[in-house]
Amino acid sequence: MDKDKGTPISRRTALGGMGAAATIPLVGPVRAAMPRRVEGKVALVTGSSRNLGRATALELARQGADVVVNGRSNREAAEATAAEARALGVRAITLLADAGDQGQVETMVDATLEEFGRIDIAIANAAWRGSSSLIEMSNEDWRACAAVNFDGPFYLARAVLPGMIENEYGRIITISGLNSFHGRPGWSHVCGSKMGAIGMTRALATEVAQYNIMVNHVVPGAYVAHQDLNRIPVGRLGLPEELANLYAFLASEESNFITGQVFHHNGGELRVSVSYTHLTLPTILLV
Repeated sequence: MDKDKGTPISRRTALGGMGAAATIPLVGPVRAAMPRRVEGKVALVTGSSRNLGRATALELARQGADVVVNGRSNREAAEATAAEARALGVRAITLLADAGDQGQVETMVDATLEEFGRIDIAIANAAWRGSSSLIEMSNEDWRACAAVNFDGPFYLARAVLPGMIENEYGRIITISGLNSFHGRPGWSHVCGSKMGAIGMTRALATEVAQYNIMVNHVVPGAYVAHQDLNRIPVGRLGLPEELANLYAFLASEESNFITGQVFHHNGGELRVSVSYTHLTLPTILLV
């Protein structure tokens, strides 16, 4: 639906005219006027200077939250996202930190508390990706991946929990991807670390629910590119704003009875279309 005129929007519009099936109407509005679900809350989103993290930070700002925009090293991108958030009428700051470094995460949380006085919402969006067969993978690559994807959510949750427990309110969201569930050649470190984060999320949810702290996990689908749209039952890529709106709901008081859950946001996609022949094992293993 056109947000200004209230007219239906087609898949052709949403996808920029991709494919014959793009004329099927979307169900419901894409950008209708949204409730300000997180009015007055403070949100820290790691890896939020670009891409889906940026969309998440801006949606939280649009729905009333003050936001901390985090990136590892690209200050210009982080500042640009923060400026967009401030233009929506909320406070926003940028804090550069490596989400896989305990000291940097704790320093970032302390700086947020100094600026805003509390943290109500923590979203562990930062991710590490790379590709290597397990037999050829270095210890350094394995640990670098685990540091961000598995240790990072742990560092963030542990740092924000004391304040959330004191305030008797908190929302923690961790994130993975479809490949973690179905496997992908060359991604054993990514898939393993992300599934570990899911286990942590479910266990943590049982520990802190008594303090009105809800802990959930989101599994995004395809938003930029996909090898075969036929594998997505709704027949299109996702919109970053649609994913961000799910985060806003889970970050709000509307989710007071939802914790320890895994939410798949993928248009119904059940399988990942990948080639299982693109990795070649070392010759010594094949003889």
